[in-house]
Amino acid sequence: MEDRATRYSILLTYYQRYLNDGETAQFIAAVARKYSLATLQRLAASGDKFSRRAAALALGLLGDVRSVAVLGPLLRSRDRKLRLVVDDALRAISAREGSATQRQQLERIVRCNECGNFERSVELSTQLIESTGGTSETYHQRSLAFFQLDSIEHAIDDCRQTLKLHPFHYAAMVGLGHCHLELGDLLESLFWFRQALDVYPDLESVRLQIRRLEKAIQEL
Repeated sequence: MEDRATRYSILLTYYQRYLNDGETAQFIAAVARKYSLATLQRLAASGDKFSRRAAALALGLLGDVRSVAVLGPLLRSRDRKLRLVVDDALRAISAREGSATQRQQLERIVRCNECGNFERSVELSTQLIESTGGTSETYHQRSLAFFQLDSIEHAIDDCRQTLKLHPFHYAAMVGLGHCHLELGDLLESLFWFRQALDVYPDLESVRLQIRRLEKAIQEL
């Protein structure tokens, strides 16, 4: 049986090769042959920073929602490169949730939001939620549309549902911050912006928003 050091060494070999050649398919195939998701999760949670980066990258390419609980806490790692890898990994996992049909529908919803067709976005996301139960990203996209339509309470409900399904979805926390700011609740808004920054410290725009809110609250 291979010891932990050997598992680290092999994974790092695959990782370095990927960094050199950028061959994603080759990296996926090599890792999938050698490692289970459970092993990758253990490697992501322990070891040196390079091993964690490699395991996080692999989980982003091969993992599913079961990996979120392991990857989420790494968003606040002291290693900034690891934070970036984990952020990309979590986005990739969210994008793979559901069936192919559900993913196609979600892509349509995202495009509607990007094009400003928020009514259609709400319609499509509601259909998807009612037919399948909805993924965290479906609720998040609908919350964005609701916010733009000034349906703030509905946006808040969807942000909270997003966090029930994905506790490290910092964008939903930011959304709650904006929703409560829109309602004039500065303290609740500040709470959620701080929560988002605590989960993912690289949110510089949120850091600035926190400073502005703290100043505004002091001046009340």
